[in-house]
Amino acid sequence: VASHSEMSSKLGDVLVYNHVHFYVDSLKSLEYYKSLEHDSNTFSQAYEAAGRPGVEKGKEIWKEKCKTSLLDAKEFEPAGQDFVEQLIIGGGWRVTGRHSCQESTSLLVASHDPKGVKFVVSASKRAEVEEEKKAHSEEKKGHSSHSAAAIPHHFRAREIDRFFNAHANKPGVAALGFEVTVEGTLEKILKQYKKLHPALLTDPSGTPHKYPVAEGGGSVLVGEVFAYYSKHDHTKPDLGTCIRFFEIQGEAESALLPGLCPVKAEYPVTNHPAYYDHWVSNVHHREQFLQTLEDVLGFTPKVDFNAGVVAAGEAIIESTVTGNHSNPLTSKQQALQSHRQVYLPINNALSSVGHVHLFLDQLGQGIQHIASRVSNVVRFVALVNETRQITGRGLSFLRIPRSYYGRLDTQDLVCIGICEKLSGGLLNALIRLRMCSPTGVVKLDITRQQVLDVLTGVRKEVKSEEGDDTHIVDVVMRARYSNLYKLLKEHLSEKTYLDIVRNQVLVDIQGQDILFQIFTCNVLQREAKDESPFLEFIQRVCSERKDRHGNALFIRPGCGGFGIRNFLTLFLSIEVSKAMAQMDSAIKRNDVVGRDIAERRVQILTAQLDESNPILTEISDAMTAESDAMASASLAASPKDKEQLLRKAQIFREKKLEGNRKLQELSECYKLKMKEVREEEEKARKK
Repeated sequence: VASHSEMSSKLGDVLVYNHVHFYVDSLKSLEYYKSLEHDSNTFSQAYEAAGRPGVEKGKEIWKEKCKTSLLDAKEFEPAGQDFVEQLIIGGGWRVTGRHSCQESTSLLVASHDPKGVKFVVSASKRAEVEEEKKAHSEEKKGHSSHSAAAIPHHFRAREIDRFFNAHANKPGVAALGFEVTVEGTLEKILKQYKKLHPALLTDPSGTPHKYPVAEGGGSVLVGEVFAYYSKHDHTKPDLGTCIRFFEIQGEAESALLPGLCPVKAEYPVTNHPAYYDHWVSNVHHREQFLQTLEDVLGFTPKVDFNAGVVAAGEAIIESTVTGNHSNPLTSKQQALQSHRQVYLPINNALSSVGHVHLFLDQLGQGIQHIASRVSNVVRFVALVNETRQITGRGLSFLRIPRSYYGRLDTQDLVCIGICEKLSGGLLNALIRLRMCSPTGVVKLDITRQQVLDVLTGVRKEVKSEEGDDTHIVDVVMRARYSNLYKLLKEHLSEKTYLDIVRNQVLVDIQGQDILFQIFTCNVLQREAKDESPFLEFIQRVCSERKDRHGNALFIRPGCGGFGIRNFLTLFLSIEVSKAMAQMDSAIKRNDVVGRDIAERRVQILTAQLDESNPILTEISDAMTAESDAMASASLAASPKDKEQLLRKAQIFREKKLEGNRKLQELSECYKLKMKEVREEEEKARKK
């Protein structure tokens, strides 16, 4: 007889990502969105045909070809944006499905590949429903109730109201939708919930909803459970976010959520298909959510970030990435497109400051962000940024300090044999001529000739003998992305490095795998002060590894990993971006004290990011070496070889733990610095 864990493991292994369901305040008409799509397609074709001539020429093309008005990009704010419009203009996604009834309106917004990312976006017609109730007689009410019975439960106004009531009356991610790929498994999943976690069932009977499918016959089963237990009572559910399972039965072919009708869509010539990578929760009780997922689905932890490792100033969290068991991938295309490897990172706050704490405090438990893979994230982000600069519409991204990518230091020049007098003179001259900031951040558009001219002048000033200046110029030019270069060396061209810096893409490396990632500013945000979800776009560059016989090895799911570097950088980036926004706001208000405090926050968090970088490299290298040693041990030819490799893995494990200890010490130091700033701010407010 199979144990609970064995049964659960099989249940989770047949799940694939299918859709994410957002409940929002309102939606505009389908005609409006289709008009936007038409303008987006027309502009994209004309702009590409013109050779992508730049922002100003792009504005002229838009005005000439499109009906939708341009907005001032300088006035763009993440708050108050229409989410569907952001996806259409920013992501190049299109409305491909619709459901409309007397209780709600819903749209299916999808990237170009039908098997890729699908967002269902629903808005209640609460006000209209109430007006209808007042206007109709009891007889007509009865008729309306009969009509309502035909509305799929996930589109009912009461479901939207239930989520809003549990989510501080704010929009957000209401359901994570998984397709169950083996017929008969959905009922087993609900049976496991009923047996082990009955309080989480949205329907106490554990019976799924059954919807007939017109095309091809058959039906679709839909079952839902509440994702989390309540903060205050661990035996009761949190009535916010749900996990939705749906299963296609019989000859039905449709993978659309029941109730959605297909809508014709045309995509722009510059489309970037996207595929789900991971879905992140902020919760109060991380261990309880992990245990629930293991009990029912057999999900197991993949990466665990302990207390004090992930910190930004006073903000400290813990996080665990859990997921199912997925078979190795056989190609890069499969690594991009496969939805079978499910990853669910789960965060909880350990301090009363920072993004995760504020999210939980303002909204309650819920989905922090949705991460999707694209084939070329640098090109995708460059396109999104350029489109926003032209139209004043779309998506914007978190701001990353330039020092994250690299800076120039006199020691960089001394290391290649240049005397300190010449090194210091060159750096000071570059700063004086505003080709470099006082902190060593070199201007992106600097040219080799400009550096050479400055160097020639400095040589005369310090009376330095002439030499081969090529290496000196190389060091200055490379300083714009020197931190990235240390990771990737000659794997990328100078142009690609600069595109990464210009578009503020984050980079991590694990072994021979590379991870590019970027995070949008908040979406579904009513006001700038509100916490809300955001989106992540990533590119996993999987190495083509071979065994000792020259045979291609399988690609590991999630290649590039969830390394500590990218996780900590995300956390710090969120806090830095918030501090930068506070500084901008204070400047607009002529609030000198507020500006100085926000500026100090930016400086402290940036310094923490900079100091963390070399430690993160140590940890990343140790994690990779440990993983490689463990993998080799599993294939060892003899017990002696295996024992040696396991000892080697232990050495790297200890190095990883030592790196974690260094990070914790560093975090404690910056926690105290941020505490001082916070206390100064509190004193200033009291005056």
